Order: sequence, then C-alpha cells, then structure tokens
Amino acid sequence: MSANNRFFQNAFKLMPTSAFILHKISGDILEHNQAFEDVFNKQEHDLPTNWLSLSQNTQTKAQWQSFSQTMQSDKAARCCDTLLLGEKEIKSELHFQELDEEHFLVCLYSAEHLDLASAENSLLKLALSESSSGLWVWDIETDAVECSESLCDLIGCSVQSSPKSTATWHCLVHPEDLANLKQIVEQHIADASKNYEASYRILQGNGNYLWVKERGLIYAVNSDNSIAKTVGFIEDISSQKKLEKHLRRQATFDDLTGLLTHSAATTHFKKQLGLAKRQYTPLTMVKINLNADGALSQLIYEEKNQIIKMAAKDLYRNIREGDILARVASDKLLLLLPNTNVKDAKQMLDEAINSVHSLNFTKKDGDSHALSICAGVATFPEDGETIEELAESANNAVEAYANDDTILELK
Repeated sequence: MSANNRFFQNAFKLMPTSAFILHKISGDILEHNQAFEDVFNKQEHDLPTNWLSLSQNTQTKAQWQSFSQTMQSDKAARCCDTLLLGEKEIKSELHFQELDEEHFLVCLYSAEHLDLASAENSLLKLALSESSSGLWVWDIETDAVECSESLCDLIGCSVQSSPKSTATWHCLVHPEDLANLKQIVEQHIADASKNYEASYRILQGNGNYLWVKERGLIYAVNSDNSIAKTVGFIEDISSQKKLEKHLRRQATFDDLTGLLTHSAATTHFKKQLGLAKRQYTPLTMVKINLNADGALSQLIYEEKNQIIKMAAKDLYRNIREGDILARVASDKLLLLLPNTNVKDAKQMLDEAINSVHSLNFTKKDGDSHALSICAGVATFPEDGETIEELAESANNAVEAYANDDTILELK
C-alpha cells in the first residue's frame, strides 16, 4: 500500500463524522470508520454488515436497489431513516456521495432540527443561480417548519414568532391564493418531484399583503423514496406584480379578440425588454400567422373573423399569466414570452397551438379545412436588441416558412 493510500485510509478511519462505505448493488457495508463503530460499541451491539440490518425502513434487497437508484439520481443526496441499534431505534440523517460506479460513501448525522441560523450559507448553495430573500426547511413527517432570519425580516416577524407548521404558514397566505398553493405542494409531495414553484400573496407583520414567489426542492428523502425534507426560498416579486397590473390597466384592447392592439403591445413590449436587459434574463417574441395557407381568405368577412376570434381565445387560454399576446394584423398575432428561452418557448407553443390546429371551417367549395398556422420565433439578445429588431426577425422567420404548417425555430 502506498504512503498516500495509507494516509487517506487513516484519515477516513479517524474522521469525527460517523461514516461507512456501501456497495451499490448488494447494500453490503464494506468499510467503516472509528466514529461509526463507536456508535454501536456504546450500545453494546454488533456492527451491521448490510444496509438491511441497519435500516428499519428497508426490508428487502429490491427495496434497497430502488433506493440506491434514487441516491444516484439528481433528486437528492440526503436520506432520513430510522437506524437499528439493537433494541434502540434512532432517527438519523445520512448523506450519500458516490465514490465510484460501485460504491457510496455515507456520512451519518444527528437527526436534530436543522438550525437555519448556522446553516443558511450552505443551503444557499442549493440556489446559487437564483435570487432569494429568505429560506425555510420543512420536515414533512413532523410538519415542522423553520424559517431563516432573512425570511422573518421579509414577512415582518421575529424568528420566535415565525410560522412553525404548514397550518400556521397557511394562515398568512391570502385566501384567494391558498387553494392553488396547497394543490402545487401536495402534488410535489405525491409525485416526489424534484422541485416546485408557486406565486402567492403573504400577510406581513404590518397587515399588508406582499406578492412572493416560492421555490421548493427536495433536501432529503426517506429510504422508501418519499420526500423527508424540502428546502426552499421566498422571493419578493411585488415590483413585477405592480408592473403586470400597470400593463393590464393601461392596455388598449382589440375589439374582435380582446387582445392588445399593435400600438399598445409595442409600449408594453419595450417595458418588458427593459426589465430583461436590467435583470439579464431571456425574452422571446413569436409572430403567429393564423392563415399560413391562405384558406381563411376564401371565407366571408364574418366567418373569417369568427375563426380568428376562436383561435385567439384558445391561444390566450393556454399562455401564462405574465405572457403578452397581441393582434397586430387581421390574421396575425404577436406573442411576448418574458424570462423564456427559445427551447422553452417552443415547448409551450407546441402545447398551446395544438388546440388551435383542431379548429375546422368549411371553405366555399364545401370541403372541411383545418386552420393552418405558421410561427416565427426570435429571442433577445441573439436575434435583436430592440423590439423592432425582434419583430423583424420573427416576421422574417414566418415569411421564410410560410408554407410549412409547423412551429418553426428561427434559423
């Protein structure tokens, strides 16, 4: 054995945190350090040789293999489990780290409550790419909620008087937003999805409601793959909501479709472009031609308008609250997607336009015809740095593929 290998083996044996090495397939405990051995010596109990003899919740090898696959995924690297020490059961938190293709290094920690005052900096690493105003941790089994000091400052309360459970948290949520928040979180728990996102109003200590965006993600799982703990952060989005309210209040609407007119949309588009520039976020514009094959032109004026009205209604129903849809010509629409890149825009458009494709009408010759749609996509800043440049790029994309009845990405 080389000097380096002996050095690292000794370091593993003497590290103060209880740790052991697991085989991914069999669940065998191949190595352990002194701290792990001391836990069992104090209880006068034999050391376990396999995960099945250590975990109370994993009963079969098949269950272990399923759990092992979860630990190898990107959902979570932490597990909450009840460990067996003879007749004693200890609820513990374990951190799994892949050593190689066949082995885990597992560190054992206390299952005492997580102190956010000291842990906030490390938890922020889970959300480095985001802008968060406050953190929380939720232990799902005990329904214990802990709030960071920064979150308490945001909602205007002390750490001592902060919400300690989902029930007390829900008391602060605006009644009109509570049902939607509950549905989103319950679906996250039921599906064991990696993360979720919800926007709602929360009551501050001064009696006013504040618009916030909540993002939660898995922090630890149980050995049956259910979620044990969720960590998340709350962001103040009141300025964004004020802008959205201002846009809705000041907008001028098209008589036929109820959408923004071209001139009104241009003003609001420029405000969103200004936000994108300041916040370094993507912005995508889509030009939509509802008459790509010219068939609508064969209809009388009233029939054509009825089809355009139905198509606009279907599209508007399938876009997000913050998106802006405008009618810029008789059979042409312009859609602005804030904070959206081309890939996400195309995915959303595929879903939104599918319902519009199902609209049928009868031509003068008596044949039934499906609505033909062509869309051109342009994104800031790659395809333009002004609204006019983006509109021109999107329009060029539509004209280039006017005979193609598909969603098309700008080349």
